[in-house]
Amino acid sequence: MRSRTREVKDEILSGKHAGSFEHGLLRGLTDAGAQRLSDGTPAVAVDSTRTARVAHRIAKEVLRADAVVLVRESGARGRRFLLSFPGRAADRLREFSDQPRRRMGAVERRGYLAGIFLAAGTLTPPQSGYLLELRVARPQVASEAMRILHRFGLQAHRRIRREYSVVYLQGADQVAEALSLFGAAQARLALEDARSLRSVRGAVNRLVNAEAANVEKSVRASVSQSALIREFAAREGLESLPEKLLEAAQARLAFPEASLEELGSRLGLTKAGMHYRLSRVLQLARAGKEHEFGRPAD
Repeated sequence: MRSRTREVKDEILSGKHAGSFEHGLLRGLTDAGAQRLSDGTPAVAVDSTRTARVAHRIAKEVLRADAVVLVRESGARGRRFLLSFPGRAADRLREFSDQPRRRMGAVERRGYLAGIFLAAGTLTPPQSGYLLELRVARPQVASEAMRILHRFGLQAHRRIRREYSVVYLQGADQVAEALSLFGAAQARLALEDARSLRSVRGAVNRLVNAEAANVEKSVRASVSQSALIREFAAREGLESLPEKLLEAAQARLAFPEASLEELGSRLGLTKAGMHYRLSRVLQLARAGKEHEFGRPAD
């Protein structure tokens, strides 16, 4: 099963983006995934063959030079992929990388963020909270990502985790807006659906819990009423009650867990009417009990 992060990255990679967005994508990838091979050749680390293929295509179109896809084994992490830029491609990449980031237009800035996410981004599943992170090794890349996110009106934060700078967004609204900027509209819709489902489930659970609490409270009250009426019956006899109160007392004893509404329907009374009659019965039962306890011993 694909992770939510993988789903977002695959949507970015499969989308049809404008040329300026792809320019920004390549900038983000090369800034966030920049590495050097042992011979000094510049390279970009990517996490999948699909990312490597798309990056290779964009690099060829933008730099007018061929990059080389390398595969590296990385122990428990499995395969890693490097896009290397040997010879003439390295010169083109250097010229491209030296261009000021602050001159990027809005679409290119969106692509830049998407490129950083492809190279170093993660998305926490909604059930664990809404958190999007960009973890980069170069502080200046983190600063540029922060600047662009703030420019788009997002409340990005930054922290240091080991040797990495981590730029992050928290909250469903912030993460959803970032996904739109990345060009991952379907991922945003999935997040909104998941948020709506969580909201509905939460509301249903609250209603169920409240209803269960009310039922439990009603049952406890009913059992207490029955016990008090039985004590009164043993002490005074139910026949001592007026006819209407007698009917109410007998109904409660016959159906100890029934609600007032259910008891009232059996006697042709409203809930309020049943409540009044039972209250009178219980009042008499308590008065008799207090009188008995207050009677002097023989």
